[in-house]
Amino acid sequence: MAEGRGFVTDTRIISLLNPHAEILLHQANELKTHDEYEKAIELYNQILAIEPKNARALHSKGNTLDMMGCYKEAISCYNSAIECDPHNAESWYNKGMSLQKIGEMDESFSCIQQGLYIYLGVE
Repeated sequence: MAEGRGFVTDTRIISLLNPHAEILLHQANELKTHDEYEKAIELYNQILAIEPKNARALHSKGNTLDMMGCYKEAISCYNSAIECDPHNAESWYNKGMSLQKIGEMDESFSCIQQGLYIYLGVE
């Protein structure tokens, strides 16, 4: 779903116009897949210094922080990603999963439900 529903935004178009940010995003995602989380975070921060409203970088940074067990920081990143792209089902869902990990069950359920509604196209 990463390149599908939820990531076709003005931010994506801007990123394509800034190949440096797009290259950094690819490199950061590669580092994340190899469990090099701190290095990935550094690259996400570089992207966000260039493009503070890059929803994909915010979302991916949130994923990385969640993998590191930094759930509150991950939630903050998901909040920022959702602010930039409120129709991103995956950001809503992942925020809900991070909330669940810190025991915020009611808000978790609401976020997961919102993510599923967006994904399924339900109003």
